[in-house]
Amino acid sequence: MKAREESRFSRGLNRVFRTSIILVPFGVLLNLWISWAATDRSVFRRFGELDRRYLYLGIVLALIPWITNTLRILVWARFIGHRLTFRDCFRITLGAELASSVFPTSSGGEVFRWGMMVQKGVTKGEAASIVTLGYLEDLCFFATALPAAFVISRAWELPVLRRMGREMRGEASGVIPTVIGVLLLAVVLWQMALRGYLGARARRWSLRRAARTRRRSRKTRRDFRSVLALVRERGKGRFALTFLVTAVQWSCRYSVATAVAYFLGAEVDPVLFFLLQWVIFTAMLFVPTPGASGGAEAAFYLVYSALLPGAVVGIATAGWRLLTFYLQLSLGAILFVGMNVADARGRARGDPLPRG
Repeated sequence: MKAREESRFSRGLNRVFRTSIILVPFGVLLNLWISWAATDRSVFRRFGELDRRYLYLGIVLALIPWITNTLRILVWARFIGHRLTFRDCFRITLGAELASSVFPTSSGGEVFRWGMMVQKGVTKGEAASIVTLGYLEDLCFFATALPAAFVISRAWELPVLRRMGREMRGEASGVIPTVIGVLLLAVVLWQMALRGYLGARARRWSLRRAARTRRRSRKTRRDFRSVLALVRERGKGRFALTFLVTAVQWSCRYSVATAVAYFLGAEVDPVLFFLLQWVIFTAMLFVPTPGASGGAEAAFYLVYSALLPGAVVGIATAGWRLLTFYLQLSLGAILFVGMNVADARGRARGDPLPRG
């Protein structure tokens, strides 16, 4: 059973990789089209005069979250007694990033992160605890950083921010009732199947699934509670450490737009740009396309067209998307498949898996 589950999960990862290979060239072409169509041609002639240090800084800022995410997983895995290496955790991070890039943003990469940890010997409950701790770290950071950024940048004075807030509320008012309705329908159908209203075959199948789920969930809940209790008892120092790492992670990710703007010679408010990046990444959750393709570019252009010179907003949109999505997608796919090939060759030779 375990081998069958791992095989199924591996096929899912292969599907992610194949999808990423298709998305990269189309995405790059879309970025080039946006740059050409929405940018003053004089900007391209001045490229040699621009300060490339900001471009290099943007690349570094875009890739640092790989390292910080890896460290966060590593700290908690070691804390609960699993000797995962940095390489193991880095591979988990890459897999989760690839998954979140080729599926709608709202689905996230947490399922893949959880599944890859389980593949490495972490129990399901412990893996769920690590994912939950990541959510708590993010929540604590944003609960602190967003109000501070809002006040420092005086963001309430921006008409574009008020307009986006109204649009997001309108989207949520349609999405939330639909989701609730689908969930209620699923619950009703499940109860009907358990009671035999959908036929004897459906009842047998649903009873087997329910029994199997109860067995697995009992152990998962037990492991989950034990990890959280352990964190409360002697993990507060590690939580403080991972909170700082989380702060670095999101500060870097949300500063890529600032680096791109400086590269193009625009004067901007880094704190305001940090806040607006949170607005855009939140808006991307409502875009149903893989990696929020199309919607992310539109949201960036809508927000920053009021803050960046008209001559550079098009290329700024393409450059931001290239650094925060397509660079990570293409480089991550190469590294991920390279690590898989190296592991497969090592297993074929009977070598131990690479450590560290």
